[in-house]
Amino acid sequence: MEIPVYLMTGFLESGKTTFIEETLNDKEFSKGEKTLVIACEQGEVELDERILKASNSEVEYIEDEEDFNPENLTALVKKHKPSRVMLEYNGMWSLRDMAQKAPKDWIFYQIFMFVDHSKFEVYMNNMRQLLSDDIAVSDIIIFNRCEPGKVDKKRLRRAVKALNPRIDMMFEYVDGSVEQGFQGDDEMPFDVNADPIEIVHDDFGLWYIDIMSNAPRYKGKNVHVRGMVFRAKNVPKGYFVISRRAMTCCANDIQVVGILVKSPDEAKWGDGDWVEVKGKVVAEKQACYKGTGPVILADLIAPTEKAESEVVYFN
Repeated sequence: MEIPVYLMTGFLESGKTTFIEETLNDKEFSKGEKTLVIACEQGEVELDERILKASNSEVEYIEDEEDFNPENLTALVKKHKPSRVMLEYNGMWSLRDMAQKAPKDWIFYQIFMFVDHSKFEVYMNNMRQLLSDDIAVSDIIIFNRCEPGKVDKKRLRRAVKALNPRIDMMFEYVDGSVEQGFQGDDEMPFDVNADPIEIVHDDFGLWYIDIMSNAPRYKGKNVHVRGMVFRAKNVPKGYFVISRRAMTCCANDIQVVGILVKSPDEAKWGDGDWVEVKGKVVAEKQACYKGTGPVILADLIAPTEKAESEVVYFN
C-alpha cells in the first residue's frame, strides 16, 4: 500500500516543528486519520503531546543518519499503521540521498524547505552545495523570521529560482504576516506585453526563470529569443532546446538550461549552433519537464551571433 509522505527540511531551529504542529492542528488536514511523525532531530521546540493526541498522531525519532534506511522506516510504518507520514528531516542530511533511502511505497506529496531569512547569506556562503541540493528538489521554500522592509525578494528569487524554477516561495514575517510569491515586484528587463517579447542574450537567464515559474503569462504570446541548439535523450524528434550554459550555484556547477522549440525543420540545426527563434508559446506535456511546460512553436529559426559570454547568469 502506498504511503503519502509530507517532508519538512531545514537547518536546526528553522521552524519545522512549529509548522508540523500547526498542520496537525488544522482540521482540514487532520480529520481523524492516523499520522506518524518521524523526527530526525530534536530542537529546542518539542512536539506538543496534547496536539499529537488530539490529532491521532504518534512520533518516532531517528537521530543517526545510518538508521534512516528502508528497513527501519518500513518497521515504523508496520508498527503504527498510519494513513500518512510527516517526516521532519535533518537539514544536515542531503535530500538528494534521501529518496534512495526511503521505502519504495512512500509517495512524497510535498517537500517543504524552511530557512531562517536572517541566516540565508551565511548558509549560502558556508554550506552552498547542501543548500543548493535541497532547494533543487523542494516544492516550497519558506523564508521565516523576515523583517519588514529588509527582504530583497528579487535577489532571493534569482538565487532560488536559478536552482529550481518550479519552486514556490513564501515569506513569513516576525509580525506573523505571510506573503506568497512576489505580488508584482518581479519586474523583468524585457516587456512581457510586447509582440514579440524580445529576449536578448544578456536577459536569457531571467527569462528562463520567469517562463518556467510563470508559464501562463507567456501562453499564446510570441517570443524572439537567441541561444544554442541542444538535444538530450528525453527531447523528442521534431524538437530541440533553445539553451544557454548557466552557473546554478558555483563555478563547478555549470548546467544547460532552456526551453523546448518545436519545428518541422529542427533537423537542419546541429547541437551547439547559435540560432534565433521566433514563435508562439504553448503548453505541452513533455518528459523533459516531468509534466507540462512551455514550448515555442517556431515560425522562424535562423543563425545568429554568438553571445560574448557562453555562461548566463540569473541577474
